[in-house]
Amino acid sequence: MSNKATIVGLAVLLFFAGPLGADDDKPTRGERRLADINKKYVATGEVKACIGIRRARGTKIIDDKTIFFESLGRRGYMNHLNGKCAGLAREERFSFSTSITRLCRGEIITVLDGFGRPWGSCSLGEFEEMKKKSKAEIEATESESKNDVSDILVTTRD
Repeated sequence: MSNKATIVGLAVLLFFAGPLGADDDKPTRGERRLADINKKYVATGEVKACIGIRRARGTKIIDDKTIFFESLGRRGYMNHLNGKCAGLAREERFSFSTSITRLCRGEIITVLDGFGRPWGSCSLGEFEEMKKKSKAEIEATESESKNDVSDILVTTRD
C-alpha cells in the first residue's frame, strides 16, 4: 500500500471517527436543559390534555420529541410529542394556530427554520404538570449534590 493511500485512508477514518480525544460523555444541549428544568421543577404526576396559552411564558426545546412549557406561577408542563418532530431541536422554534385560548393534545405545531419558513409539522402529546420547587428545596438539592461529590472515597495503590 502506498503512502498516499495510507494518508487517504487515515483521513477518511478520522473524518468518520470524529476529532481525537472528543468527549463522548459530554451532555448534549437537551440533556443540560432537562437537568436545569429538573433542578427547578418536580413532576406532580398529573397529566393534562390542555394548558392555557395566556399563562404560558416561554418554551424550552429539549429534543425532537420533548418541549417544556414555562407557565406563570409555580407550574410548568413537559410535553412529550406524539412522535419525533424532525428539526425541532436544531431549529428551536415552532408556531401553532388555535381558535381557543388553550393548547391541547393533538394540536399541530409547525417547526420553523432560521428564516421563519415552515420546516415540518408534528402533533403535541399530553402535558405532564411540573411544580416549581421553592428556593429552599433548590438549595437543598444543590447542597446534596455537592456532598455526594465530597463523599467519594479515593484509594491509591501503594
